[in-house]
Amino acid sequence: MSDQNIIEITGVEKRFGSFVAVSDLNLSLKEGEFFSLLGPSGCGKTTALRMIAGFQDYEKGEIRIGGQLMEDIPANKRPTNMVFQSYAIFPHLDVGDNVGFGLRKLGLSRKEMRERVSEALEMVELGGLERRKASELSGGQRQRVALARALVMRPKVLLLDEPLSALDKKLRENMQLEMRRLQQKLGITFVMVTHDQYEAMTMSDRIGVMFAGQLKQVDRPEQLYARPCNREVAAFIGGMNFLNARVTGENGDTLSVDVDGFGPLVVQKNPNVLASGTDILVGIRPEQLEIGAKQPDGYDAYLQGTISDVAFYGESVHYYVRCEGLDDAIVVAVPNYFHTVDHKPGEPVWLGVQNASVIDLGAREQ
Repeated sequence: MSDQNIIEITGVEKRFGSFVAVSDLNLSLKEGEFFSLLGPSGCGKTTALRMIAGFQDYEKGEIRIGGQLMEDIPANKRPTNMVFQSYAIFPHLDVGDNVGFGLRKLGLSRKEMRERVSEALEMVELGGLERRKASELSGGQRQRVALARALVMRPKVLLLDEPLSALDKKLRENMQLEMRRLQQKLGITFVMVTHDQYEAMTMSDRIGVMFAGQLKQVDRPEQLYARPCNREVAAFIGGMNFLNARVTGENGDTLSVDVDGFGPLVVQKNPNVLASGTDILVGIRPEQLEIGAKQPDGYDAYLQGTISDVAFYGESVHYYVRCEGLDDAIVVAVPNYFHTVDHKPGEPVWLGVQNASVIDLGAREQ
């Protein structure tokens, strides 16, 4: 990934009548970066992607690609190409003709077109399938053909709109790794839209989280997970237990806090929070809690409760613990080492937490 910006979006706004689909979007992307726009359905992420591609106009702001203002540049003249959610494979064409469809307007010779198509198919590991009928392709192969059709145009930026959503879970996970390897090999900037947090974290150098047309936080996956800027982002990126707390002291980059249920703890200040205050919200990831029939040793704070529900996920077990004085159950995620559920509903348990596991989420909304 280069330090040079390839895409610069400044103050972009898009309205559909009175509805604001994207509001004051500001974003810079690097050459060779894999960037994901993540958010729930209807948050504006696909609209943002379509504005970059040139398929959607906008009322305010600027979009530059490679330093060039895109305002009057049509989609087919931009240094981008797009892979759509539906793949849009032409059923009456074979694989080679599907991949080479966009090359027809470039004035290339047949030999040059064949070479470009062959090169693109090799990139996505479909070499030799030029004459395969589109109807004979599996879901994963269709997805690769759509990728090859975009890559054959040699774009500076590849735009991907929910590219893996039509695949089953196992194939989707395999394709996530393949697409990441492909992007790193080619060095092309990938911009992907997804509502799948795990997909975004697996594939991306950075992620931008959107809600209601606004970009709330942009960061590396590990930082989004460890230091979300507010409750909204924290809840969307993985599981989280939310607890009210009061700041009782401050020392450099740490806060002394009194957390509902757990009591006194010392937490790191979160530089990403949007607002600070005395009454704050803290978060604890379910996998950061210890659970046991007896009080576990070596933790900074403890809480007693009763198991209310158990969810078995195969690779992990989630325990829901009701605790006196707390409105919501505390969720604890435990790796499933021995294929067993250790605690049953109705059983009393102890919970333990370390200071380092508690995340400052800033001032509570009143």
